[in-house]
Amino acid sequence: MTREKMVERVAKAIARIEGDASWVQHLKAARAAILAMREPTPDMFEAALSDVPDWGSLPDEWRKMIDYAASDI
Repeated sequence: MTREKMVERVAKAIARIEGDASWVQHLKAARAAILAMREPTPDMFEAALSDVPDWGSLPDEWRKMIDYAASDI
């Protein structure tokens, strides 16, 4: 498994659909796209835990994962 950062992966995907050879110029847009998903929708939780009435700490864990994915770490 590659240690590629999520923000890099998203930047590369944006570059591909834009037909750009360089993904680096898309890092800002990639970070913005990832952060746009920081607040999950109820439908997202329902898809993951349809039979559980309480989502527990899943919303907080989701935000932590998104924050990490958008970071430079």
